[in-house]
Amino acid sequence: MSGRNGHSDLAKLLLRFPNQEQKEDLKHVLSKKNYTQKTLIELLSHVIPPTQRAATYTRGVVSDTQVVLPLIELLQHEDPGLRSNAEQALWAIWFRSGNESVDAMLQEGARYIKKELYEDAIDKLTAVIQATPTFTEGYNQRAIARDPYHFGACAGMGHCYLTLGYLKTSNRCISTGLGN
Repeated sequence: MSGRNGHSDLAKLLLRFPNQEQKEDLKHVLSKKNYTQKTLIELLSHVIPPTQRAATYTRGVVSDTQVVLPLIELLQHEDPGLRSNAEQALWAIWFRSGNESVDAMLQEGARYIKKELYEDAIDKLTAVIQATPTFTEGYNQRAIARDPYHFGACAGMGHCYLTLGYLKTSNRCISTGLGN
């Protein structure tokens, strides 16, 4: 599995498909090379850091909610690259409903939030909820659009930063609507 430079075949794949625009190609190759969900989950604890980072990254490309707990555990890992990959993988999983058109609406709603176009975001995210009422991220994003300065949400984010050891004072919650 590992080559002379310590990079596994999986880590080498990420060198070929380094960005989100190529995720469909990466999915196809992972399937073709028989990287199963089980194998990729096992590689989350691999001893070679590039392999572990690659496994974490691919979780966001091909996984569903079954892998959320192992990814959450990686948020406390000492390797900042691994923590970053775990965070991105979690967001990617949470932003997937299983329906491409719903996912596109969710992305558009999130863009509206970022641009502080809250009424447009609420309309788009309400459509997400109506299309897929069991998709929790639709509700979460709409809640952010309805009240981007909610004290409880800001306090919760502060607790998350504290737990992760990010003690630097920040106005991020207030200035950007919860950092989204």
